[in-house]
Amino acid sequence: MWALVLLGVLLARRQWLRTSVVDACFAGVVLPFLPVFALAEHAMARSGLVWVPMKGPQLVMLALGVFAPIGLWLGGGLISVFALEAVVLWYTLGLGEHPGVRSPWEPWVTLVYGGLALAMLAYRVRSHTIELRLREARAEAEALERLARLFLVVRDATNTPLQTLELSLALLRKRHPECAPTVATMERSVERLRAFAQRLGIADPLVVWREGDESFDAESMLQRLEADLARELERRRR
Repeated sequence: MWALVLLGVLLARRQWLRTSVVDACFAGVVLPFLPVFALAEHAMARSGLVWVPMKGPQLVMLALGVFAPIGLWLGGGLISVFALEAVVLWYTLGLGEHPGVRSPWEPWVTLVYGGLALAMLAYRVRSHTIELRLREARAEAEALERLARLFLVVRDATNTPLQTLELSLALLRKRHPECAPTVATMERSVERLRAFAQRLGIADPLVVWREGDESFDAESMLQRLEADLARELERRRR
């Protein structure tokens, strides 16, 4: 019943859901099993029946190793609590001398279950961390490639205008020698622009050429970059 209530809380807050709320709800679902298992073991110890104790905590610990939210603090803490409960119940109820107990290796078997659950949880956390790092590396590589393509677009788009300016300045110098100081200033500016365009070539190795990129068109590539930027801005606004 309490699990349905907590599920309702999560559904009601799904628009503003935070990790702390999810962790609290998960702990709220799991922790009530502690008194249930304690009462069950106490009842079995008084009944005089033959049984194998601590199966409940063992199964819950394995389930925590598989289904607990990613993070060692919550999952590891819950697993430790159930393992500690099993040890306390074993010695408090004197199950080691109980004639109905059919588990001579307890509470060590339960502790092994706890260790296995912790190992499973640690593996999940490590896999999740590696996956996040791979995603970050991929996103960074894609961002660098987009930047490299932008450099390539700028260099290609400025190449023809610079050539036109250089030819025009050469004609202007030849036909109007009296404008030599002005032409010299303009030529220095064009040289700086040419040097800047050449420096953009440092990004060429980052560009991954795909099928269809053989015929490079600066205008179409710029349009694709603008579309990618628009999609990214739209995604961040959500």
